[in-house]
Amino acid sequence: MRLSHVILGEILYYNPEFEKEIDKIKDLGGKYLGSGDYGSAYLLNGRVYKVTTDEIELEHAHILKGKKTNNFAFIYDVEEIDPKLGIIQMEVLGEFKGEIPDEWIDDVEAEAERMGIDPEELDIRPSNIMVNQKKHLKLVDI
Repeated sequence: MRLSHVILGEILYYNPEFEKEIDKIKDLGGKYLGSGDYGSAYLLNGRVYKVTTDEIELEHAHILKGKKTNNFAFIYDVEEIDPKLGIIQMEVLGEFKGEIPDEWIDDVEAEAERMGIDPEELDIRPSNIMVNQKKHLKLVDI
């Protein structure tokens, strides 16, 4: 059994269903990309498969699924296993290095509102921002 994680003052307990989904992706050849507070991301078949336990992120992913946006990673598909476990398939993006422009943050928040997403629920920080091939910033932790 894995140890519990203490993140942002919350205790996240070992979730065998989360591990089961991770194992499925690994068995298909998924390459580990990284982990965050509530999930892990893998590269598989030219897409990022993000297994998450964040129910708010799953709600946002459903809203963004299939929609081209200026500031969010493109979401191909969302598989909700239960309200606090799901897999989000998103576009592959590149690493972002640098300062986050204030104008971009304003644009992300405005676009979120237009899409029906509460901007206060977004986790805007450098580790959650990547770039597409045209070097446009995209938020990946939605």
